Amino acid sequence: MKQKRAIVTMVLAAVFSIGFLGNFSTTQDAAAKRTVKVVKVKKVASKPYRATKGYMYNSAKLTKKIHNLKNYKKTTFYSKKRVTVKTSKNKKAYYMYVANKSNKIKGYVYSKYLKPYQPGKTTVVKTPSTSGSGSSTNTPTKPTEPTVISKSDLESLIAASPDLDPTGQLLSLTSEDYQTYASVFDKNFNVGDYAHKGVFNNDQASIYVESQQLVPYVQKAIDKWNSALGTTAFTLGTRENHSMVLGFGDGQIAGWDGVFYGSGIAVDYTSFHDHTYPYGRLPVSNEPITITLTSDDDSTGVGDGVAAHAASGYHYDADVHYVTTTITGVPADLLETYWVGVITHELGHSLGLDHTPYFQDIMAAQSGT
Repeated sequence: MKQKRAIVTMVLAAVFSIGFLGNFSTTQDAAAKRTVKVVKVKKVASKPYRATKGYMYNSAKLTKKIHNLKNYKKTTFYSKKRVTVKTSKNKKAYYMYVANKSNKIKGYVYSKYLKPYQPGKTTVVKTPSTSGSGSSTNTPTKPTEPTVISKSDLESLIAASPDLDPTGQLLSLTSEDYQTYASVFDKNFNVGDYAHKGVFNNDQASIYVESQQLVPYVQKAIDKWNSALGTTAFTLGTRENHSMVLGFGDGQIAGWDGVFYGSGIAVDYTSFHDHTYPYGRLPVSNEPITITLTSDDDSTGVGDGVAAHAASGYHYDADVHYVTTTITGVPADLLETYWVGVITHELGHSLGLDHTPYFQDIMAAQSGT
């Protein structure tokens, strides 16, 4: 979530990264024979992938092949981070650090060889019962196929609904509809199965907070989601009884304030304890102050989702494509609100929500898929 540069730079970086991936040679594994320099490391949300070709390397410098991925066609890998490397010929490439669920098979894989994977779901249909004197209870009856909405009708409903905001009939389809078109929903509403198995039990996750400093922030983030969802999706757990862990981590190199990694959340220790972040030096006062934030100016510190939880009004400038907003409050409260927002954002990933391009959303981010 930590904003490192202006939004224009981030957008350009995303555009160029697409270009590099599209044009890079499929013989990328040969990079191990050349000098490789790591130029960037970025934490990513944990997502399932499968690979049918290429190799897995032991390090981001691609020094040694440790697995031939042809031997792991049915193994599901989960993304941990993405690295940008540059070869001696000054060519860029992107590799993903992945691991299987047991964490025994792990390493760096060329991004182009990783394909998003959604575990298949089987719909069990009961056999209709038969009755009447002419029917035999031993006569097998063909199962009735469930009726699902057509893809064209579904796409029409999505087109008529606000972007990333399902409404109307989209919220009341059958389980067969959602299962049949899981990939369509994932693509159109930025959702996916990001939490590891066991994080949610009976649609509820229990969070063990490793540092007492973070407990008040986590509790407020929990309250926000439970209220928004109208159900208890999150509770505070204990060291002995929990399904998710939340604590401090080091996000300085990768540039994050918070990160969800499949079974837990880390909050950057350095930025959390730096009271000049993200708004700059604030006065030591209990009097309310006013701060103007803009997504066009990194120096003011507007980060991912800040506008969503820090402000009550927004202004969008359609000509230069940036958002400005004004927040007012006691300095200590403004800092607390920011970090509650960071944790709320990461909990959103655990629920299966990816980033959105809208700064008024709690799941907003300046870059991402």
